[in-house]
Amino acid sequence: MRDAIKLLFIWTVAAVIGCSNNKAPNETKMPYKAIYKNDTANLNIVLKDREFYGQLEINYNGLYKDSGDVSGIIKGDTLRGTFYFQHYGIETKQRIPIALLKKDNKLIMGEGTMEIFMNITFFKKTVPIDYQKSKFVFKKIG
Repeated sequence: MRDAIKLLFIWTVAAVIGCSNNKAPNETKMPYKAIYKNDTANLNIVLKDREFYGQLEINYNGLYKDSGDVSGIIKGDTLRGTFYFQHYGIETKQRIPIALLKKDNKLIMGEGTMEIFMNITFFKKTVPIDYQKSKFVFKKIG
């Protein structure tokens, strides 16, 4: 009985220690903020070796907002994935593509032509994503 209690105690301590350091190696968490006219966007993102995930909230002049999760893959200096969000006042969530370009310690949100195939929204492959006329250029906070 004592051996079982000791084993349970050791297992519990090992589990607590293992869970307390849940940050994986090569993982960086960064908060970003972007302002475009009266609109603001906050991006809290975790960057791993080849993938990213986090939360994005876009506040449109204080009138309404889109908030939800971002996730995807990293290829070179480009982050491509999806923004799964809820638009203010609408119950159902929407999923749209997102593209961010890493440049000069900033993340530039790309604009692109979208198309829908089998009820999934994608960037149109024949039209390049435009990072020059971006509404949101995210700068690191802190």
